[in-house]
Amino acid sequence: MTTMTTSDWISLSGVIIAMVSAVFTGWGVWFTHKQWQKIKSKVAMINDSGKATEILPAWYTSRMMDDYWLFGLLTNDGRLIVINSISSISDDGKWMDVQLAQEDEVTSNAEKFGSPVYAIAPDRADASLRIDNIVAAIDLKTS
Repeated sequence: MTTMTTSDWISLSGVIIAMVSAVFTGWGVWFTHKQWQKIKSKVAMINDSGKATEILPAWYTSRMMDDYWLFGLLTNDGRLIVINSISSISDDGKWMDVQLAQEDEVTSNAEKFGSPVYAIAPDRADASLRIDNIVAAIDLKTS
């Protein structure tokens, strides 16, 4: 039977350290990939009307982002979302943040377009809408 020399022990410890390092490196690569997938799937909100029209090239995008007015967004379920402005649009074109109008701001008969949805209070006027549910955009007030 042979005994291990000092250089054998050093070599064995080098192999063990290399294997442990390989395990940690593999875990680091896996974790980095998972984080990259999360970042890649995050959605940014764009509040510049010029850039937003590149994503959602509808006539109302820049007007409703630049003007504080009274607009209506008719949804595919027959509701009329009454808004004052669009705050931002997601970079994937799926969502928009809006400022809901108060019920007392509406002077016209908004019910003729659909069941209106207003802000419940002045400090609760922010809302997010799915863009694919909007079928029409209209002005609800004349100048």
